[in-house]
Amino acid sequence: MNGELAGRVAVVTGAAGGLGSAVCRVFAREGASVLPVDIRGDSCFLADVGTAEGNRAMVTEAISRHGRLDALVLNAGAQFIAPIADFPETEWDRLFDLMVKGPWLATKAAWTHLVESGDGRIIVTASSLSLTGEEYKAAYVAAKHAVTGLVKVAALEGGPHGIRANAVAPGLMWTGLMENQLDDQMRLRNLSREALLERIELSQPIRAVETEEVAEVIAFLASPRASGVSGTCIPVDLGLVAT
Repeated sequence: MNGELAGRVAVVTGAAGGLGSAVCRVFAREGASVLPVDIRGDSCFLADVGTAEGNRAMVTEAISRHGRLDALVLNAGAQFIAPIADFPETEWDRLFDLMVKGPWLATKAAWTHLVESGDGRIIVTASSLSLTGEEYKAAYVAAKHAVTGLVKVAALEGGPHGIRANAVAPGLMWTGLMENQLDDQMRLRNLSREALLERIELSQPIRAVETEEVAEVIAFLASPRASGVSGTCIPVDLGLVAT
């Protein structure tokens, strides 16, 4: 890619995290004006994108700063691990608000501006767990399955207006989201840290995916070269879901 996002304006949620910050860097390299959004981070616009108010505020801010909006990168995520029988309803709701309701609210708030763009893009961070499953992650897995359905509907409704909607499904990435769940994984699986890390490593067909590798695919989907791609979920997992 070589400046293929020049003149375009993008909102990136979860921008303070490992993947979100990589997306912001790649988009900036390609010439986009980026509004980074998170609930923390000195350089981020602070908003809770699990709420209608937060999503409306970030869209309003993007229009106020840049006068237009061409791409939504809906990347904010969270995790909670527990067996189904013990899974707290509050945590289920928190994850669904952030990773399913939030992208719907963001899409709703930005829809008119994406139509006005004439080449609007919606790109949602899904997961390899959008296509498979894993113990103790009922809310996360269900949410990541659900958001791929939202993408399909957005693609169908947005197509006549020039909007392309897609999801990207990363495999294992060593981000804070992954690091923060290791203690719970050790407890639930009755494994030492070393044994858990060995198990995780052996489950990968090649290696973990780098955040920059995923960010490059997201940037491609936001670019003119992806004008024919819509309504799909693209794995970036080095073959994990093929195993």
